[in-house]
Amino acid sequence: MQRRIPLRGLAVLSALGAAFLLASCAPPGASDPDESAPADGGGTFTVGLLASETGFASATGTDMKNGWDLYWDQHDDTAGGWTIESVYEDDASDPQTALDKATRLVEDEKVDAVVGPVLANNALAVADYLDGAQVANLSQTSADDVTQRKSSPYVIRTGAFAGSQATFAAGQWAADEGYMTAATICPDYAFGWDNCGGFASAYLAAGGEITNQLWYPQGTADLSTYATQLAGLDVDVIFAGTTGGTDAIGFLQAASDYGIIGTTPVITGAATTSSNPLAQVGDVTIGVHSVTYYAEGNDTDVNVAFRDAYEEAYGTIPSVYASGAYLTAQLLDKVLQDAGSDKPTGTDLVDAIKKVAPESDDLVWGTVSFDDYNGVVAPLYVNSVAKRDDGKLWNVVDKTYDDVSQFWSFDPDAWLANPTFSQSFTHQG
Repeated sequence: MQRRIPLRGLAVLSALGAAFLLASCAPPGASDPDESAPADGGGTFTVGLLASETGFASATGTDMKNGWDLYWDQHDDTAGGWTIESVYEDDASDPQTALDKATRLVEDEKVDAVVGPVLANNALAVADYLDGAQVANLSQTSADDVTQRKSSPYVIRTGAFAGSQATFAAGQWAADEGYMTAATICPDYAFGWDNCGGFASAYLAAGGEITNQLWYPQGTADLSTYATQLAGLDVDVIFAGTTGGTDAIGFLQAASDYGIIGTTPVITGAATTSSNPLAQVGDVTIGVHSVTYYAEGNDTDVNVAFRDAYEEAYGTIPSVYASGAYLTAQLLDKVLQDAGSDKPTGTDLVDAIKKVAPESDDLVWGTVSFDDYNGVVAPLYVNSVAKRDDGKLWNVVDKTYDDVSQFWSFDPDAWLANPTFSQSFTHQG
């Protein structure tokens, strides 16, 4: 466990020590000062940041933490009259560890909200626990059911699209490009099922045909055997929905080695072409398409400022995970600026975020709102990998789909009446 102590907090340690001595001398029954609501308004707002800093998805957790830290470094760990204290826990890319760490954050650290985690299985377990504990979860995951069949008034998806939501535009784009047969490859667990489910749902609805679907075990790094199978298929387009960890690097490298890239159009989910895989694999990825809710090459004023600050701080291009944590911090800041001395927690915090988001024109993702299930509604981009003037690879926007919801063009009631995506249920409609 790590704790981020605001610098200004160090300056008052001696004062706190004096206060403790005075309190220890107080008569029995004397009330303690209310630290959450001092006379001048505000106080300390404690956030538990739950991220995968080790394990196969460690790159995602590092980026998430960096995005969060950057925002509060820029704002001196303050929001309105509140001091932000961040307590970090590593879920080690493991669901049981994630649940144990979330429990510790709530029961031992008494956090006011939990940000994260990213991995689908981890997030589903944590969201269920935080719902029971009545602690707000500012979710960073793409697990569909966090804001669908298992939606909770305590859980709001502030840092990611739902897994299927994030890939709808890939299916629509592929059909619009005239690619009428497709193969898919995704990891064999909730995130992969959702990613492939979103692509397949939109693609089939637009008239496409999926001839082959490949699944690989979570945590697989060497995807050469799967690339061999894909290379032997006669399809117009391939969709790949990796987690963005070692599997993304493995897929891109294998797709290059076996002649897929440059021969068959490839479109991926956001994670596959995030900054770390691109830096690891290199120029062979140029021209690979992806669909994402954050494109680092987007030239809006807000994104340029965020991107430049992130690169200056960390020496690398921000990823979707960094942008989601940064957006979450932006939203929390806006809520706390309006809060006065009344600390917003639980459903009050969730409702306040839903109120401030559509009123804001300076968010890193652009226009953002939330639906009745606390799922985010925002732009979705189709991008291609390109090389910047400095030689770094990034994603530039080719096409924008505005106000994409987690239900695309499908009826929400009909969507939710179906089971979650799996190997046996691969698409809606």
